[in-house]
Amino acid sequence: MNRFESRASWGITLLAITGILAIVLPVAGDWNILQERDPEVRDYMSIVFTSEQNGWTVGVSPFELDYPGFIGYTTDGGATWSKAEIDIKDQLTSLYFLDDKHGWAIGENGMIAATTNGRDWELQTSKVGNGLNGIYFINKDVGFAVGANDTILSTTTGGRSWKILQGGQLGAVGDDEATMYSTIQFINESTGWVAGVHVVPQVSQSSVIQKTTDGGQSWEAQETGAEDVLQDIFFLDEKHGWAVGENGLILHTSNGGGKWAIQMSNTEETLRSIQFADQYMGWAVGGELGVGVIVHTNNGGKDWEVQDLGDLKAGMLEVGKIRLNSVFILGKQVWLTGGNGVILQGK
Repeated sequence: MNRFESRASWGITLLAITGILAIVLPVAGDWNILQERDPEVRDYMSIVFTSEQNGWTVGVSPFELDYPGFIGYTTDGGATWSKAEIDIKDQLTSLYFLDDKHGWAIGENGMIAATTNGRDWELQTSKVGNGLNGIYFINKDVGFAVGANDTILSTTTGGRSWKILQGGQLGAVGDDEATMYSTIQFINESTGWVAGVHVVPQVSQSSVIQKTTDGGQSWEAQETGAEDVLQDIFFLDEKHGWAVGENGLILHTSNGGGKWAIQMSNTEETLRSIQFADQYMGWAVGGELGVGVIVHTNNGGKDWEVQDLGDLKAGMLEVGKIRLNSVFILGKQVWLTGGNGVILQGK
């Protein structure tokens, strides 16, 4: 999950770009292509902005064997991007920023990197070797990270030291019963949610949402009634939240997760990221190899519309054929990013 905490606006990659192609998409929200593709054809997995000008992204370079993970930043709203000066040996999956200075990035093999000035990054020791998928900080000291094999980590030192709350053991993939966490979000110091999937190999699979009301010390399972892998979760406040996942699944709650109900997304593609600007206006994105999808609502998810990308192209590639991995909203700005480093902005 990628969030920037600015409750007033419900705020919500990588080398220099030589040109900006502005193509308007005549759907709900006009889309401009800020970046056609990353110069190194990297895939961008997550994007976050702390203001209309300052943003970061993380991802993977499929052609870089030694240091496939990367972090990039922009200071002009996404018009140009620079690569952070750090060598990262593991693919990165997500990031979180509190403000322009304090940010964290996570990835495979327990990888965690942090910055305290928005530019310089250093590696942190997570104490686990599992892949990490979701990260969230309540303040500059207290944060959580979640991932494969039941893993939930916490820190009270800004990540200088991490504690294993549960899981953290490498398992034999395909053989062991386990919960795989994809995402985490808190709405205050006490209340938060994790989401993912619980798998009993060759027996069953069920969507997982768990809630804490004591700052992550204990987690209570919430009934979803679904079986698909959940990829992201987003809460506006203590009551109103959404979760998305495989097969176009969108779940919604209006009572803090006491009851989750399915909303019809009108797509069967995997939805990987969801955010809302307010209680009505929201976007979810996803897709698979060769397919990108954007769904939009202006009534809180009662109705979701698939936004036809039509002839919108990034260079010679149709955007509709590029998997989208992340949506981020800050005020009236919306950014999307995905495969090949494509970046779209809506206004």
